[in-house]
Amino acid sequence: MPHRRARERLPELIDAAIRVFQRSGYRATQMADIAREMGVSEAALYRYVDGKEGLFGLVVRRALFLEDLPDGELPLASPPLQATVSQLRELLTPAAIPPALSQALASDRVADAGAELEGIALELFSLMALTGPAMDMIEKSAREVPELAQLFIVDLRRPLLAALTSYLERRAEAGQLRRTPHPEATARLIVETVAWFSRHRLSDPDGAAIPAAAAQETVVDALRHALEPRS
Repeated sequence: MPHRRARERLPELIDAAIRVFQRSGYRATQMADIAREMGVSEAALYRYVDGKEGLFGLVVRRALFLEDLPDGELPLASPPLQATVSQLRELLTPAAIPPALSQALASDRVADAGAELEGIALELFSLMALTGPAMDMIEKSAREVPELAQLFIVDLRRPLLAALTSYLERRAEAGQLRRTPHPEATARLIVETVAWFSRHRLSDPDGAAIPAAAAQETVVDALRHALEPRS
């Protein structure tokens, strides 16, 4: 019976751990912090997992919808952090450049570059909103964990920025988007704008008051009107 009750509360533990890792990152988070967030004793956490490394891996994979709740015996074993990072790299790196952007890079011209840009922005917004909790945990932890910095900055963000820069240069060369002074900086502007409105606004009291639909529409409208050629 105690084992069954522990398994029933496993989703509650995952939700509590996600919130704490989002706020504090991997290094600064202690098991006591997660226990406090969940409303149980620290000792009770060890009925579920045998350490922080395994818990971090579990909650990141769950937040990315990569696996269902594990059905093994409790407490769950803790794989090394490096094993979790390696698995995330293998799964996430092929998706660093979203499909709409990849498709746009396959052609030098399109019938409607404004609509194409809208599609790219919409897809980025949706992906960042969907994976927000997981990417918040990874990004926060990357400041202190070199392996996660490599994953977030080098393996995921830099290829996306390079692809966006190439896209902006190609459409500007064709006269279909406005030529900006610094395409690399413009690509970063796009990513950070989408990231704030899709993810980071939720950690700001005023930002969280903006409905998701309004945030998405505002981003798409602003980017299209900023980058379409001036008449």
